[in-house]
Amino acid sequence: MSTPEIRETERPGFAHEQAQLVVDEPMSLEGRDDAEQVVRALPVQSFVTVARKLRDEHRLDLLLPHASAEQITGLFDLDAWERDRLAIARAREWLDRIVNAYRDAAVERGRLSDLIYDTDPEMWILANAPATAIADLDEPDNDEHRQQVLEDMASLRTWETPDGHYVVGVPDNELGNMTLRVLFAVYDDSLTEGRKLISAIKWSVHSEVEEELLRWRKGRLADLGFPEWDEAMRLFTPLARDAVSGRRDDEQAAAAHIPEQPQRLGKPRDSLPPASLGVARDLLRRVMQRLDDDEYDLRLREFLLLANELMAAQRFEPGDESLQERAVAQAQATLNLACELLLAAEPQSDPEGFIAARIATVGLRKLFRFGYSPLAKLRKAALALHRDGRVSLATVGSLLDRPWGPALATLSPWYPELPVDGKAKSRPLRNLADLAQATALVGEAGALAQLAFADQGLAIDPVWITRVDEPDRLHLGDLVRTAIVCAQLPGSSTAGGLRPLGPADLRWAADNLVDDNGRLVASVGETVRSKLAAVGAADRAEALAGVLLPRLIMELAGLELREDGEPDLTKVGGLLTIQQVGVWLQTTIGP
Repeated sequence: MSTPEIRETERPGFAHEQAQLVVDEPMSLEGRDDAEQVVRALPVQSFVTVARKLRDEHRLDLLLPHASAEQITGLFDLDAWERDRLAIARAREWLDRIVNAYRDAAVERGRLSDLIYDTDPEMWILANAPATAIADLDEPDNDEHRQQVLEDMASLRTWETPDGHYVVGVPDNELGNMTLRVLFAVYDDSLTEGRKLISAIKWSVHSEVEEELLRWRKGRLADLGFPEWDEAMRLFTPLARDAVSGRRDDEQAAAAHIPEQPQRLGKPRDSLPPASLGVARDLLRRVMQRLDDDEYDLRLREFLLLANELMAAQRFEPGDESLQERAVAQAQATLNLACELLLAAEPQSDPEGFIAARIATVGLRKLFRFGYSPLAKLRKAALALHRDGRVSLATVGSLLDRPWGPALATLSPWYPELPVDGKAKSRPLRNLADLAQATALVGEAGALAQLAFADQGLAIDPVWITRVDEPDRLHLGDLVRTAIVCAQLPGSSTAGGLRPLGPADLRWAADNLVDDNGRLVASVGETVRSKLAAVGAADRAEALAGVLLPRLIMELAGLELREDGEPDLTKVGGLLTIQQVGVWLQTTIGP
């Protein structure tokens, strides 16, 4: 018997390939005979991505007339809200684009009215209500009443409905014109439904309408993987290694004398969907390639739901594409970290196969929670230092020098990250090397605080933080460098402490603490090392000295002099001088 020929459209994976093609190149919908079939196969989030791209191309007529009510509703849910409030301008714009696309595609009459009822009629009401005035014409033939209404709306752009029952007034701007175009399109589709929409806009209690919309939206977002915040926060509950490593399963199976069932592993794939799991060097990507087809599809869906849950836990806007990409990167990085942690504890001859078997058994969500465990410890340490280390003023870690201040700030949120490019950016911890770097940064920040304030350290009185004229510009490094100079000044006590430096102090330091080769004298480094050893942080000496002391060299070697030959204190940075505590000196000592 000959094997029946399989048509291309019936080939497994064909629908997914076509949907991915549309996501990558939305204009490919033009001229396709199966456009409606392909569009309706798009998941809601992919549909929203395609809609945004075609909006920029002014070709939504290729997409919206083929969309299902669920997809249109998803478009509103993901791109027409700001937190728990409807973003009127964006919602109204999408309604305007929908009716324009229906007009350009010459859809049959009645479809627009059906769409209103198949989506959320409240959306069409609420989005068009703000700044829209509606007056009843109880007697359409009463010209005097009509004239009075038009005079009352003289400052607005007016439109009389085709049935003669209402006059609508909107601001004469693009937002108002959008409302007129939407109302005109609905009336053109059905006089009855147009009249119902106008009446609802006029008489509805808009706060109740919004509350109803929000309630339904939350339910739909939960179906897409965006749960309520308190539920999503369970994702940040650390999980012990035994819960994912298989050790507990092995023990239970041995106790019950049940042989462990082998996991089904598929052949490696040549490629993955472009938007799924990043670059080929990632361990997670290689592991996913070892799963069989059914397991792979299941875990890919789980991964996307995990990213959505991460967005909900961090209160990201569900429809923000940049935040979606960030959540995907976070999920991928933490899962990679979890894989490395498992393999570091239990080396395997087939590491990808071992991790693939664990994923098939426990799933990605549990693996994520295991990978989050060291992140939770980092966050706890960063917050403890923020609360008790005297390293914060206006914001978390604001008194710490770089790189420690930005590190404390990015490691203290619910999802800790590493700082990139100062304070502007951060990225997830992807592997054990990143984990070691973050741990070192927190440890160094704690050592700096101990060096500054501990009695065995430099014993700086924290009151100086409140005495400077501009506390927001102060860093602990400024205090440490000043205390080091104070400890070197002739007649100073070696017990530590600090006082603001004057011109004579700076001249002496420049002459005696920097040698002819532009290096600090040995006693400065010895002071730092001995004080750190005294507070139990000798292993942090090189890291701290490498950041703090070069600034001291730069300041002392680059002193600028005034006309009288004294150092210009207004141009000294990185040290605490009497110039920086001028207000305190005047109020305590007097002029």
